[in-house]
Amino acid sequence: MPQKSDLKTLPLVVRVYESLKERIGRGDYLPGVRLVENELTQEYHVSRATIREALRRLAADETVELIPHVGVRVRRLKREDVVEIYAVREPIEGLAARLAAKAKPDEKAGLFAIHEAIGRCITAEDVVGFARMNAELHTRIAEMTGNRTLVKVLNRLHMQLTGYQFIRGFSNENRQRAHEEHAKVITHIVESNAEAAERAMKRHLRESRNSILPIVGEKAMHRLTA
Repeated sequence: MPQKSDLKTLPLVVRVYESLKERIGRGDYLPGVRLVENELTQEYHVSRATIREALRRLAADETVELIPHVGVRVRRLKREDVVEIYAVREPIEGLAARLAAKAKPDEKAGLFAIHEAIGRCITAEDVVGFARMNAELHTRIAEMTGNRTLVKVLNRLHMQLTGYQFIRGFSNENRQRAHEEHAKVITHIVESNAEAAERAMKRHLRESRNSILPIVGEKAMHRLTA
């Protein structure tokens, strides 16, 4: 995703698209929330055609969905969506952990700092902060691989399966368990134990999927976004 300083040099439609994508990714718009053209036109001071094209691009990313007689809303995942996404995410993020274990020591230095920040969010019961820092950790591990294709694929999966889909349904026990699993992944990466890092990441994602599945569904999602 372009940095804020880079956005000014991009075409207007791309700037709006990137801005909306970033806001969805950080939880400003939760799953199920409508994106109203008139409101966005006024907020961004652009034409309706520009907003429509930005929303069309988000729909192509499967970040938003067009609901007949309702409009555009942030995508809400169904149970089968979660199963399919995790079936792809587990081997790819396992590979990311394996490759990250081979990175240079100075590239690994910040992982425990992110982990500690996640711990502070858990202690404060800051569910939005937890989701944001959790995403940052997974993104950082992917970026450490230096594999641009892998990073691109995972970014797309993360946008579809953003942690904000489920943060209200997660218990603090779920978050603490994820925190402990993260510690194992990070430790193996820092120790350059590629096979153990891959196994730990795959195990973490299976646990994450199993925590999410019981709270997925139309009724559950309604409670999360109400």
